[in-house]
Amino acid sequence: MSKHLNFDYMEAQVRCGELRHAQEVMAELGITYQHSTPQSLGDCWWFWNCENIPEKLPKFITVFDRDPMKYIHWGLSKEDAEKIRDYKSIK
Repeated sequence: MSKHLNFDYMEAQVRCGELRHAQEVMAELGITYQHSTPQSLGDCWWFWNCENIPEKLPKFITVFDRDPMKYIHWGLSKEDAEKIRDYKSIK
């Protein structure tokens, strides 16, 4: 089953010394995702419907449970939010 992940830049850069782009780190970890949304006010990226999530994640990547429909105009269009909501795992 897919999950949504939050990549916290403050935790990654300041506390863990991880200076690479969030999408680069996700690729190195082998995590795939349907959609990514930068959140500049929160210094983070949201990755929607992630798969291939390793058992142990770095402490700057956390699982979050959010309804994408509530984040229309927070980086998501109505169409993107519907696609995320209606996503079916490829497994």
